[in-house]
Amino acid sequence: MRHNPLPTTRWPTAVEIHTPARLHLGMLSFGVPDIRAYGGVGVMIDRPGVHLRMTRGRPATGDRFHATGPLADRTAAFARACAEAWRLDDDAACTIEVVQVPGSHAGLGSGTQLGLAIAAGMRQLFRPTATQAGPDGVIQFDTSDAVELARAVGRGRRSCVGVYGFSGGGLIIEGGRHVPANRGREDDASRPFSPLLARVQLPAAWRCVVFGMRDAVGLHGDAEKQAFASLPPVPREISAELSRIAVMELWPAAVEGQFVEFSDALLRYGLLAGKPFEQASSVLSYAESTAHLIESLQGLGVRGCAQSSWGPTVMACCESADAADSLVERFATTELARQYDTLIARFDSQGAEVREIDANQALATGSP
Repeated sequence: MRHNPLPTTRWPTAVEIHTPARLHLGMLSFGVPDIRAYGGVGVMIDRPGVHLRMTRGRPATGDRFHATGPLADRTAAFARACAEAWRLDDDAACTIEVVQVPGSHAGLGSGTQLGLAIAAGMRQLFRPTATQAGPDGVIQFDTSDAVELARAVGRGRRSCVGVYGFSGGGLIIEGGRHVPANRGREDDASRPFSPLLARVQLPAAWRCVVFGMRDAVGLHGDAEKQAFASLPPVPREISAELSRIAVMELWPAAVEGQFVEFSDALLRYGLLAGKPFEQASSVLSYAESTAHLIESLQGLGVRGCAQSSWGPTVMACCESADAADSLVERFATTELARQYDTLIARFDSQGAEVREIDANQALATGSP
């Protein structure tokens, strides 16, 4: 936790939380008993992220945790999970306003960012000695904070890209973790997390164009669990090549700010990472359109593009704001523009932020 050295015991009455969004570029492995499972590469972008306001005190509805806005039921469930995990007494109650959250099951990591945002707000409201604000009043997080928050709300069971990205943003490379043969500890709060191998802040000038397919929902829930259960193990040679690209191409190119090399590696990593999932992903309603989109983006001169997670979101890396604007303008003239919304984002370099606000401001409704 980044903080001032002087402690405080004052309990805040209301907090505001902002998080980035997560793009997952693909896992390194799964299904092979004697090597680490999952792992992989991802990157955080500054929008569309999660924006919450939380106010201490028993809600007027009588509920211990009352949430309004999108994903309200899931939001309240995350708050209850925190109260149980940290054994908070019944006086720990609050009202939560979900101002903004990315679309669910689209490849933007909304579930993890929402859960961690709620946990961060709960910790600041009800365990304030655990966190200290910086000189600007903003609280940010280190990796140990993110892991603690993730355990409280049950995130990071497979990928930890969004967990580590919550604490500092950047390009994330994680190493995967050993999964017991009987998977008995898969959901255990004491389970080991995939280790963070590298975090690189991408050049400030670079931009990410996000392509979101309208009215499409990615694989999730029981269907996703069944897909993992039915897929064959990732061949060792594919895991080896993905690891090589991640460590010997993507990582150094990001450190050195080499845009062309980074983009070429990103495209190859994303295409190869998708190979083990073809059996399950090829039958998804948007699979053909996604493949067409990636081919079309290459035709428009984009060197680095990839699907995020199960999709349907696709990202394209641009060297500058002008290049991103140009890509969006040219894409708008194509037939695919009828199916996709576009958004230009910055690559996030700070992760989530929490700040104390006035309770009246927290209870006010309206746009952020």
